[in-house]
Amino acid sequence: MIPAVVQGDAAPAQIIRGLELANKHELGDVVVLARGGGSIEDLWCFNDEGLARAIAASRLPVISAVGHEIDFTISDFVSDLRAPTPSAAAEIVSGYWVEAAAQV
Repeated sequence: MIPAVVQGDAAPAQIIRGLELANKHELGDVVVLARGGGSIEDLWCFNDEGLARAIAASRLPVISAVGHEIDFTISDFVSDLRAPTPSAAAEIVSGYWVEAAAQV
């Protein structure tokens, strides 16, 4: 996990830095950008052009899990996959392991 603020003016730069670190050091198999719901102003940092470009440039697959089912941000459209909620992203990422454990 790479911590970053996910609201406000400093958020895009911190999230971009986290993406860069994850890609540089290959920290995991997938990046999940997650933040619970809020007003459009609360989610606005996920509409940042620099962040959108960083997501699109990521070598690691990115799942955007920003807000709740009715919320959409630019990060959703440039990511490899959009999850309707952060919980849904966790289910997507862990689904394979749950199936494998059940078979074993």
